Amino acid sequence: MVVSLRKVFLSSFVFAFLAYYQFHYNVFNWQVELGVLSRIWSALWGVFFTLCAVGAVNMGRMSVVSESHSIYTAILQYIIMTGLWLLSLCKYHFWMRQCSKVHEIQEKTLHRILTTRAATEWGRKHEFSAIRTRADYIKQQPLTTYSDYKDYIEREMKGEEGVLLPEHPVYMHVTSSTSSGISKALPCSRESMRELFTEFIPFALGLIYKYYPECWTLSKVLRIYFLPRYRYTNSGIMMGPVSSPPPSPAMSIVYLLTTTPFPAYEVYSEPDVLYLHLLFGLKDKKIARIDTSFASMALTAGKCLEEKWEQLVDDIRVGRIDPKLNIDENIRWKLVKNYMKPDPERANELEKEFKKGFDGIFKRIWPNLKVIICATSGTFSMYVEKLEQSYARGCAFFSAFYGATEALCGVNLLPEARPERYTVVFNSAFFEYIPVANSGEDQPKTLFMEEVKLGEEYELVVTTLNALYRFRFGDVVKVVDFVEQAPVVELQYRVGQLLNVHGEKTSENALLSAVCKAVKEWPGVSLKDYCCAESVLLFRSNKGNGHNIEAA
Repeated sequence: MVVSLRKVFLSSFVFAFLAYYQFHYNVFNWQVELGVLSRIWSALWGVFFTLCAVGAVNMGRMSVVSESHSIYTAILQYIIMTGLWLLSLCKYHFWMRQCSKVHEIQEKTLHRILTTRAATEWGRKHEFSAIRTRADYIKQQPLTTYSDYKDYIEREMKGEEGVLLPEHPVYMHVTSSTSSGISKALPCSRESMRELFTEFIPFALGLIYKYYPECWTLSKVLRIYFLPRYRYTNSGIMMGPVSSPPPSPAMSIVYLLTTTPFPAYEVYSEPDVLYLHLLFGLKDKKIARIDTSFASMALTAGKCLEEKWEQLVDDIRVGRIDPKLNIDENIRWKLVKNYMKPDPERANELEKEFKKGFDGIFKRIWPNLKVIICATSGTFSMYVEKLEQSYARGCAFFSAFYGATEALCGVNLLPEARPERYTVVFNSAFFEYIPVANSGEDQPKTLFMEEVKLGEEYELVVTTLNALYRFRFGDVVKVVDFVEQAPVVELQYRVGQLLNVHGEKTSENALLSAVCKAVKEWPGVSLKDYCCAESVLLFRSNKGNGHNIEAA
């Protein structure tokens, strides 16, 4: 269905007349005897019709709208975009004013966490109710790692209440195990989940429209995302990654604004889901934004496009889904019946572009594409560089925020900076900093946010609403700037990702930098990907006189 923006624009005159009628004949017509409540009610209707008129004018002036939009989903997208923009605008100005009060806000954040957790078993053990200052807290509560919580978390998962959280967790976050190789479960409180998805993430996403106004269109988003197979604890608590919150009405609305229909998310085979994301994305020429978790996934999508473009084009031409895909027949039937009408015109257009090659293919098949939203910092920068030199030439990349399963740490207020820089979100958690030279100690001295120094590297320590107290989750950051008192940091590496060969410690970033420099010195060689291990063969060849690391 093609939404007629002209009709939307013309509807603004109807809303304007209705607003005029309410204000002129009811609210300000003193010749008519109306009670106070009736006038207030008419005034509210007048304000509502005025907002509808303004919205209809703005919608009608938009030049890009996805053809798969219905009038309902188009209006829904406009409302959500406007809400995110207004929220981020207000939050941004409020937050910038607070940057000069970091000390005070960190104190309040810590007090709120300790007050609400004082009655738990952990809070009683560490006498949270007796803590009055940050200094008291550091004396009462030692630095912790996951092993300190393991038994408590197992009890939470069995259904015990008041162990770490005052109530049952609403969700168990499962970590990606990138630093230790072992996946861990962390409890998530209702309060933390609410703040994350109603305040911090909408604020970060609203910045997209501030920094990339070209995305202020009614084009749908190509969201390359894989729905996990959720697990449940014995007490019925859902478990999954932090990037995949529990299903909710809000998430159902998000699916309406993406190119991929909801039934496709019920496919759990990643190669098949990726094919479906690309298939429905290719059908929509008006895409202005691609969202995915990591830059590496955007690169994988480009490779899949290059390998399977002929089949994708054929499916679009005849209105089908490749029969070789491992998809439940009921899901396939829903997708084909409701979303796969034959489109030979679009198929021919795509085929023409694909036959020209794949350099800059994203911008050629989606002319309105402006930005790819994904994690780009750290070692993901390698994939961004490869994308900028191939499939995504001419596209911007934006990593909206810096976060981990353990905590939301920063928001990106400098989208053009490379490497990415994040201003610490000082009201999301209580932060401490360990100078990296002391990170090998069991209980090193920590610094508060206002004590860190420009140019220094620190291991992050967080205290959160999710029952992590002075928790060392392993991220090492470098302070590169300040916004008033709030540090601006660059992610360096994770402590658990240090290569330790015979006592010589090397970060993954340092290894990647060395590999990239070496590749540039080899004519005709390009870096596809890399892994690293100690080279026993080279070690033997040196007859024990040295140690070597071999990257392949």
